[in-house]
Amino acid sequence: MNLLEYRSFYLVGIKGVAMTALAQCLLDAGKKVTGSDVAENFVTQQILNELEIEIDEDFTTNLPDDCDCLIYTAAHNAQHNPQVQAAKGREIVTLPHAVALAELFNAKRGIAVCGVGGKSTASAMIAWILDRVHQANPEKEVSFAIGVGNIPGLGKTGQWTRKSEYFVAEADEYVIDPSAPSRGERITPRFSFLQPFLTVCTNLEFDHPDVYTDFEHTKMVYGDFFRSMKEDGSLIINADNSELVKLAQSVTQETLQVESKNWQLLRFGRNINSDIQLVSYTTSPGLTESVLRDTLNNEFYSLRLQIPGEYNVMNAMAAILAVQQTGVRVKEAAGYLADFRSTLRRAEYIGQKNQITFYDDYAHHPEEIKKVIHAFREWYPDQQLVVAFQSHTFSRTKALFHEFVDSFAEADQVAMIDIFPSAREKFDDSVSSDLLCQKIEEKFPTVQAKNLKNVPSLVNYLKQLLKPGDVCLTVGAGNIYQVHDSL
Repeated sequence: MNLLEYRSFYLVGIKGVAMTALAQCLLDAGKKVTGSDVAENFVTQQILNELEIEIDEDFTTNLPDDCDCLIYTAAHNAQHNPQVQAAKGREIVTLPHAVALAELFNAKRGIAVCGVGGKSTASAMIAWILDRVHQANPEKEVSFAIGVGNIPGLGKTGQWTRKSEYFVAEADEYVIDPSAPSRGERITPRFSFLQPFLTVCTNLEFDHPDVYTDFEHTKMVYGDFFRSMKEDGSLIINADNSELVKLAQSVTQETLQVESKNWQLLRFGRNINSDIQLVSYTTSPGLTESVLRDTLNNEFYSLRLQIPGEYNVMNAMAAILAVQQTGVRVKEAAGYLADFRSTLRRAEYIGQKNQITFYDDYAHHPEEIKKVIHAFREWYPDQQLVVAFQSHTFSRTKALFHEFVDSFAEADQVAMIDIFPSAREKFDDSVSSDLLCQKIEEKFPTVQAKNLKNVPSLVNYLKQLLKPGDVCLTVGAGNIYQVHDSL
């Protein structure tokens, strides 16, 4: 049965960014949407409040009488959640979020954006450009589902229209049920249900050590996803990531030989073999300027962004190359991105108070953290950069411990709170924020690092530490962003 043939949907964990995006799509399709989650406010709260969706703040509330489809994620015990079990007992259709999203995505010409670092921003940029194209030409509608709290200027993170040709989605490499191996079952990556006509991969790094054994395992999973592209597909990759280039070339060559699919491989980056090449890059507070070269036509274009970092220029290049495949010209796409103000929790400008400037970023992988700190060091080379960090999951912190230490080399002060654990993992006392701070100070004597344990203590510490002219950057996938309300 097609997803849109159901009438009343119940979303377990509806405050999650992916679920909120899906809820908006379902509402656009004229469906009734209710759901459940914990009482805590999430970054999606503003959108959910505006949508006036009825949300039960526990997972034991009886499901609505008219519910005919329940959707869940890996959070809140996945299919073992009490409401999911209750739905199965009533023979209500239950679907993982990844399957429900794929139902909408695969019915269109899907543009999937994957990668360890950058996929949220790049997919938001693609949706932004195509939305601006729609404003100029109402016939060119677009659907999308982006896993962020909000996209300023769009005011939404999910949209579905019947007439749209394209559906833009953030393609998540995490799994639908991390407990599967404990039952002798294979893991199933969330993006494995998508069948894109266009796949963008921003970066390839080892991540999610709780479900992937090593980098080779990660590459195998990504290779399988690349193979899921449709007959006339295009694979767009970061030409500066050597492991990604090798994997993409191997997959496309193998597919051409075995299946004779009419695929094309396209590249962006500084590398001379890029289809869109970064020629020059300069940055200062509030402005990042670059020159791009369309190598096929040997034409040059200027790109102006309001957000920091060469990594965001790369995200923009990925988006420009993607929309070029839909008929949008490079110059036009670059022009639209001049007004792009990022998304919630991605290099997000929070504000200024007492001459202290505040930013927030979701970075939680060492490579992401290193890039975002470097970007703000470029913007503020002479000011004290205070980084408040919360690591996410014991397993990631332990597996990538030395990489995490190296990430903070360009900070002046590092203030941490305890590791934000996953509900799916056990406490591990062999790794901690205390140990991270100790090793940072040992390796970088000019960097002061301290663990404040919790948000209230961190707030008090920052109130004493921060002085006029300082820049405060909160970093992490947990609740560390909440310090800004108190500061």
